[in-house]
Amino acid sequence: EGDGLRKTLTKKRAEKKLREYRERFWAGALERGASPGQIEAIWEMMMSFAGYSFCKPHSASYAKVSYQSAYLRAHYPAEFMAAVISNGGGFYSTFAYLSEARRLGLAILGPDANASELAYAGQGRELRIGLQQLQGARRESLEALLLERERGPYRSLDDLLARLALPLSDLKILLRAGALDSLEPGLNRPQLMWQLLQRHREAGREPVLAWPEEGAWIPALDDYPEAQKIQDELETLGLLYRFHPLRLYEETLSRLDLVPARELARHVGRRVRTVGWLITGKVVSTKHGEAMEFMSFEDETGIYETTFFPDSFRRNAPRLNARQPFLLTGEVADELGAISLNVAQASPVERAVAGKIREAGTQREDAVALD
Repeated sequence: EGDGLRKTLTKKRAEKKLREYRERFWAGALERGASPGQIEAIWEMMMSFAGYSFCKPHSASYAKVSYQSAYLRAHYPAEFMAAVISNGGGFYSTFAYLSEARRLGLAILGPDANASELAYAGQGRELRIGLQQLQGARRESLEALLLERERGPYRSLDDLLARLALPLSDLKILLRAGALDSLEPGLNRPQLMWQLLQRHREAGREPVLAWPEEGAWIPALDDYPEAQKIQDELETLGLLYRFHPLRLYEETLSRLDLVPARELARHVGRRVRTVGWLITGKVVSTKHGEAMEFMSFEDETGIYETTFFPDSFRRNAPRLNARQPFLLTGEVADELGAISLNVAQASPVERAVAGKIREAGTQREDAVALD
């Protein structure tokens, strides 16, 4: 009964159950000669347990998990980041965790038909993207690829196609994501695509015994331009893993006086300008019912928190999205050791830089085209 009362005290809307316990407690205490004053005092003392019965063990449990996580992150960063991403844990997106892995000094390796597992995998100072990251590929195709690989690694693209009957659409996703690059080190992706289309077409028409011999002629084709590879990476993986997307704006941003995330603490009380990629945000209401938002941005040096108070929220919120970087202007605040930026103005990098150039009296908008 005592344990049942303990559980009831930790639950909300348990008034009826508590009344039943109180009645039984009073009846039992009176039978044992306790006075009404003693009974009520003891009952109130037990009721005070509700004030800490949840919060103390809850905080202790989270403290234990926090210490364990901090230890794993410090001593096994690749394995830790792989587990967080693969299990969909944490507050941030996969993109944000890959950025953090990069800041930890980990080498991020792309998907590979011979090296990747379904989930992300970490070892030493390397984090390998899992096949689960592929956008649009059928899970059964990925599982079939892994199952067949247990019989031995794929020696070439021809070998993979001979051993697996995968839909062409899934094979194209694997190829565009770079997961087939290691099968043919001497070929670029246009040549791989030519070979894939040729072999797959022939495989659909001819019996297995008529499979073309390896070493068949492949035309000399120029590799895809870097812009095409970036587009393929975004479309097949949903993110960039080879570098932070702010690198695409490096030349433009180098013209501006920006404070990086890791140095914001040095500028408390000052008005500064930062650049950031939106990671996540939460809209809340003030006590007067006005909307405001807390948002997390990141640059290559770290994640930083921002606050958009009601006036700023109304001006800036409609244009904020996670598809492009923003220039943020505001005052750096320190709330009990937590550094944040109270944003007054947020503008897409392209628009802000173009405006700055116009103010200087030049006509070089084309030089800051970012798309």
